[in-house]
Amino acid sequence: MRILILKTTITTATALIIALTGITPAQAITLNFTWNGNNNYSALGSFSYDENTAPAIFSEKGAGQTDVLQSLNISFFDPLNNLIATYNNVVDGVSIPNYFQFNFNTVTQEIFGLIDLGGEIAGDTYLKGTVNSDLSLFQVPQSDSDARIDSNSGAIVVKPIP
Repeated sequence: MRILILKTTITTATALIIALTGITPAQAITLNFTWNGNNNYSALGSFSYDENTAPAIFSEKGAGQTDVLQSLNISFFDPLNNLIATYNNVVDGVSIPNYFQFNFNTVTQEIFGLIDLGGEIAGDTYLKGTVNSDLSLFQVPQSDSDARIDSNSGAIVVKPIP
């Protein structure tokens, strides 16, 4: 009988220790962001990352496996709020576009530095520049240089999804 009680006590203690020792499931946080140009073009996007494992500041660049981001999408709208294009730049932790660039401070919840979001081939639209300096919306033509269709002072707003 003593052996049975001892085994039960050890099993229960082990289960409690495992349950209470910081083994936490992934906690994905999703945030929305908006950009409004001086000529009334706009962008609306969202991104997600695991808030338990993300560093205070992270940067993602180029195509391939991301270090922190789990997803990022962005949609662009004309001055009449008609949808121009939508892009899923990061899907299941993998960045698709070659020119993709994104920097985020998880403490202040601000996008910062150089960003490049959206498409990259002829007919595509993308948002590129430096946050708090100059962000421009471009369209990629069939030939010639990319055409800037709108810009602003670099303002981009991030808001958590409740």
